[in-house]
Amino acid sequence: MSGTAESVYLQMLRDRDAGPDRIANTLGIDEAEVREALDELSRLMLVEDSWAGGEGLRPVSPELGLAALLAREQAEVARRNQEIEEGRVALARLVSELQNARKGSDVEILETADEARDRLATLTEQCTHELCTFVPTRATSPRAMGSSRALSQTLLDRGVRMRTVYLESIRNDQATWDHATWLRNNGAEVRLAATVPVRLQIIDQDHAMVPLADTISGSGAVVMTSPGVVAALMALFTQIWRTATPLGAGRQRDDDGLSVQEHELLRLWAKGATDEAAGRRLGVSLRTVRRLSSGLMERLDACSRFQAGARALDRSWLDPADLS
Repeated sequence: MSGTAESVYLQMLRDRDAGPDRIANTLGIDEAEVREALDELSRLMLVEDSWAGGEGLRPVSPELGLAALLAREQAEVARRNQEIEEGRVALARLVSELQNARKGSDVEILETADEARDRLATLTEQCTHELCTFVPTRATSPRAMGSSRALSQTLLDRGVRMRTVYLESIRNDQATWDHATWLRNNGAEVRLAATVPVRLQIIDQDHAMVPLADTISGSGAVVMTSPGVVAALMALFTQIWRTATPLGAGRQRDDDGLSVQEHELLRLWAKGATDEAAGRRLGVSLRTVRRLSSGLMERLDACSRFQAGARALDRSWLDPADLS
């Protein structure tokens, strides 16, 4: 527990009717720091909704809170042990793939960005059936758009199916939006998703290219031809594609009135993402994240993210699976 959270918790035990503003005045800190401490205390299960209702929180007795925390930690240890075991299996597979790479089969490592661009150009020129692409950045460089447009036109002219998933936030970058619109108008299929997991190209479902290191703009790339690996990445693409919104369909909202970005932000909160991390995943500025956060907190009538998450679950805005 941080020092601020400890001070806030002790003050709540001393003054059980105090709200964030009074606690801030008593401790001589900003109210924003108090609310961050309350979020931390909520995660530690040392505060809960007040029995009196409303937006208030009350401290849980240390004995009950620590017992619940211990139970949660025990469950977490069990979960981590399972993840470690799964990680060992994945590591064994990765070692096997790397061994194959050294033998020149299934995996091709391209160390530099120039090598990656040249290899991608070669693969796409040879594409005869379908090119599937994830673009996990809000803005695409003019150089990249210029070099890809002529190749895209060539592929479309010879009947290659092109499917691309962009971030919803490209709406805020006119050049990228115009490029995506050009693709759609010339026969490509373009959809938008709140988040895109990784930069990816799948060529004819027999070659897949992902960044060597950085998931957004790595210096090199890895080309994989292992049928199992390519099939897994194709399944990931298909899953995102099915839930993405076609370009030009307008900003859709679900039955609860949530935009795709708002729902994804709630899911990222449930996974413990900070505002900065959420902004990177959504491809939006910190200011936009805070604007979306403020709107969600107001609609949920919540004074902390923990409370917002609980109420989102109560209203079925989030599925329990979003928390795993």
